[in-house]
Amino acid sequence: MVYNKLGYCNCGFEVWIEYLWNGKEWTHRFSDLNVQEITQCPDCGEELREDDLEA
Repeated sequence: MVYNKLGYCNCGFEVWIEYLWNGKEWTHRFSDLNVQEITQCPDCGEELREDDLEA
């Protein structure tokens, strides 16, 4: 099962959060609008953390 949510970096850059169920627990990964997986904001360089992304 996959669930997607749009979030925003503190600088305002749009980041997709993809939640993935692996059968035991939820994991997540971030991607830009081109569906490229990212770990840092391409705009400001800040490391992305799920709890910091403003919805």
